[in-house]
Amino acid sequence: MRRPGRYEELLETALRLFREKGYRATSMQDIAAAMGLRKASLYHYVKSKQDLLVPAYQYTIANHARRLEEIASSAGSAREKLERAIATHLQAIIDHADMFALYLREVESLPEHLRQAVRAANRAYRVRFEAIVRQGVETGEFKALDPAVAALLILGACNWLPQWYTPGGRMSPQEITDLFLELLLTGLLNEGGRMDAYRSLHQADLGPRDLPAGVQDRPGAQGRGSGHGVAGDRPV
Repeated sequence: MRRPGRYEELLETALRLFREKGYRATSMQDIAAAMGLRKASLYHYVKSKQDLLVPAYQYTIANHARRLEEIASSAGSAREKLERAIATHLQAIIDHADMFALYLREVESLPEHLRQAVRAANRAYRVRFEAIVRQGVETGEFKALDPAVAALLILGACNWLPQWYTPGGRMSPQEITDLFLELLLTGLLNEGGRMDAYRSLHQADLGPRDLPAGVQDRPGAQGRGSGHGVAGDRPV
């Protein structure tokens, strides 16, 4: 019987090594050594390094979803909450850029049951962003737009970061975060603060988990380019 918490320790160790060495450069032996185990002992938990990819992703998303929940339920304006949420999300991607880039490339090749698990993790994460945007629209801080689509657009822009971000590039993580906040929030902020257009748009009362027609909840849709058209010497 596995010791409680040992699997979580395995995921945390794997994530740390993926961040430090990169996913492809990290071996099962590296993970075993970092945990003080023999390599053979790891096979009690997973069959291969690939078996860690989706659980590690789910573990990371779940941790940051809890942080988003804290942000969403805290005091402050919707703008302040969204700024913190975007900054937190970008930091998570920067910390685990290799894993997120690999996820974007590999997700469509996963077995269906694993793709469903990824979709569920993404959906639970996305609705927290959506709730913050919805609050801003309802209070008039944000423009009269659809919160579900706005959340998808924000996350889509952020999630492409691993395809072009290079540690040590000409922009620091903070500068990149500031640029994202300026561009994304400028498009959301409502100078007039009027609510009538929002009420008209939402007569159908879309629920927080509903997506408008034509918007599909596919975890790998934005990853199919996998770097095609991105310069090899990523400048940022």
